Amino acid sequence: MKKRILTALLTCSLALTTVGTPSVVLAEDFDTQIENKEKEIDSLQNQQNDVQEQISSLEEEIATINANVDELKAKQDQLNEDTMQLQEEIADLKVRISKRQDKMAEQARDVQVNGQSTNVVDAVINADSVTDAIGRVYAMNTIVNANNDLVEQQKQDQKAVEEKIKENDAKIKELAANQAELEAQKEEVATKQADLNVLKAGLAADQATAEKDKNKLVQKKKDAEAEKARILAEQKAAQKAAEEEAARQEKLAAQSVEVETQSFAKSSAPESQTQKTNVTSEQESTPTNTNNNNNNSSNNNNSNNNGGSNANTGSSSSGAVDHSSSGNAYAVGQCTWYVKQVAPWAGTYWGNGAQWGGSAAADGYTVNGTPAAGSIVVFAGGQSVGSWNADPVYGHVAYVESYNAGSNTITISQGGMGFSSPTGPNTETLSASGLTYIHR
Repeated sequence: MKKRILTALLTCSLALTTVGTPSVVLAEDFDTQIENKEKEIDSLQNQQNDVQEQISSLEEEIATINANVDELKAKQDQLNEDTMQLQEEIADLKVRISKRQDKMAEQARDVQVNGQSTNVVDAVINADSVTDAIGRVYAMNTIVNANNDLVEQQKQDQKAVEEKIKENDAKIKELAANQAELEAQKEEVATKQADLNVLKAGLAADQATAEKDKNKLVQKKKDAEAEKARILAEQKAAQKAAEEEAARQEKLAAQSVEVETQSFAKSSAPESQTQKTNVTSEQESTPTNTNNNNNNSSNNNNSNNNGGSNANTGSSSSGAVDHSSSGNAYAVGQCTWYVKQVAPWAGTYWGNGAQWGGSAAADGYTVNGTPAAGSIVVFAGGQSVGSWNADPVYGHVAYVESYNAGSNTITISQGGMGFSSPTGPNTETLSASGLTYIHR
């Protein structure tokens, strides 16, 4: 095309040579315009090359940030696993402490009722012989040592619970910090991607100039800039929400440590009396909470209702420990976190879902197989939850919104990482048979 223009200009120039000087001026004017256009095209090409370099650099940054996001997600999964393991260990220790405390109280009552003597002098005086006296003193020494060992084990388990609670709180804080970092990385990716879109839109708009189609691409560039402004506004709002959530989690963690420490101090008060009791052996057994797998068909109810509308209803367990003021120390998005939100009276450190029955019984709550609205339903590992099965290791817990005696079904609300809304409520209607219920 350029050759044709130059040839035409040359032909015109030669043809007009005979006319005089004005023809030379006209030819020089076209040459200048062509030269200027070529310079403009060269300048545009250089600009496009520079923009392409920026695009390549941004794409590399986005790839690096995405790799960081993947690492943070993996760390998030591990932290969730750690908190669930700590909850399980804390719950086991609390149940063991509760059973040992009952054993020590029973021994103290036995001493008072039967009037057993622990006085060494009386034992020697009442002995039939020297051999009998030595035997009695030895037996009493063995009993005292066993009793002291029991008390020492109680102290060690209580100390272990306090340490694991602090460790769990640290994990929860780390989980929140990691989540904030993850969100920040995602926001950075979104920002970089928005910048990249703006550059690409600008580059496309410049390239379209020669193709007479610039208007559409310019509008795309404006749209990209508007999208970037929207993302920045969302980031600002998300950052504010993350800061508020972190502050809330820190406050709840401090409250839970204070409440649990006070609870352990009260539970260890009778230790001075139990040091005088007779102990022959320490027998511990795991509470039996039979959770049969329920494969009955169920009706699915996926409507979102306000979970916790019956949070303060249900039968009362006299003497049970009310944890309403302890805050929620479970990880956000877990089934245990949701139930604690809608039933604040539930234990702060009852472990994972499958452990809640034993933990609740240790805290004095009524645990049985009788369904009731306002109760907490416990699913054993792998047990049917209507349309799905509970985790084979950790089990599951949910809140009973209502009970239909005619069809013997319960409607539950629940949370968990497997739902589209991890923080709930997610509803389900299923058979009420073969399940364990915790009553307030």
